[in-house]
Amino acid sequence: MLPTGAGWNPTEFPPGQLFLYSAFFFVPALSPVFFGWLNGLLAVPVFYLLFTNGFNSGFALLRISLLIAGLGALLIGRIEVFLFSLTLIPLGYTLFRSALAGESAAISGGKGVVVLVLTWFLFWGVYGAVTGTSPYRHLLETLDQGFRQTVELYESRETEVPGETLHQLQQLTSDIREVIPRVLPGVLVSIVVVTVWINLAVSNIMAQRLGNVLPPWGKYSTWKLPDKLLWVAIAAAAVMLLGRGFLQNAGSWVLMIAGLLYFFQGLAVCIALLERWKVPLYVRIILYFILVIQSYGILLLAFVGVADVWFNFRRPKE
Repeated sequence: MLPTGAGWNPTEFPPGQLFLYSAFFFVPALSPVFFGWLNGLLAVPVFYLLFTNGFNSGFALLRISLLIAGLGALLIGRIEVFLFSLTLIPLGYTLFRSALAGESAAISGGKGVVVLVLTWFLFWGVYGAVTGTSPYRHLLETLDQGFRQTVELYESRETEVPGETLHQLQQLTSDIREVIPRVLPGVLVSIVVVTVWINLAVSNIMAQRLGNVLPPWGKYSTWKLPDKLLWVAIAAAAVMLLGRGFLQNAGSWVLMIAGLLYFFQGLAVCIALLERWKVPLYVRIILYFILVIQSYGILLLAFVGVADVWFNFRRPKE
């Protein structure tokens, strides 16, 4: 059961706890090059604060922590990085509300994706209006310029690079530069999905390990997508194969996101089976690592996730 957090007294929280949560939001601004990746995990401390202290007490501590972190970011001249960190707060609150309502991991994750898409869209929209630039167009131009400079670098070393290798690189780079504008929206939404999934999974573990309660969304090995979602993937594949222009691109975006979701489900199936077979932990870790870093492993898990809709690999033994 969640704490009620009816009131808040500053003496309830030791200075060390206040410093810790302030550091979570300040460190990405302190060194974006080394710690910028932490921005993608900042929904976890928000969720944990609200989950363990209740909304009133947790939000009071969060508010003071953000004030301290914001002042620090302002002093070092990186307030824009801190402002981006704030975009994960609505996601943390959404996960907290979903846990409070007892919603499934699939529903909680779906709400989180919608909230994060809207939050990031609003942030980059305001950023573009203030700076007078289009963040999406700037990203496209940056990617295109990076590939173009790569080819120019190899062309400048024509005497060191075999002609056949240089020709293949030019052809590959040209194909990539042509494909990127068509798939980039799907890639960006996939990044949102991965961010929500990581925060959801880590929050679930943190609530159990540090909150000393049952995981609000159950064990990850039990997570399951709605069966009807498979028809969305099938329809997207049909649109991608039969459509033209924007419809074909939109179908590829949806299929890309659906494949990612079924990869997560396939990973849950894999974890459930390895636990059932009592495979030693160190062997499981090695297998997870191999499956995730190998492109074929990712495709295999996505296929397993789809097949689980029909075969239900995780049903209890009779």
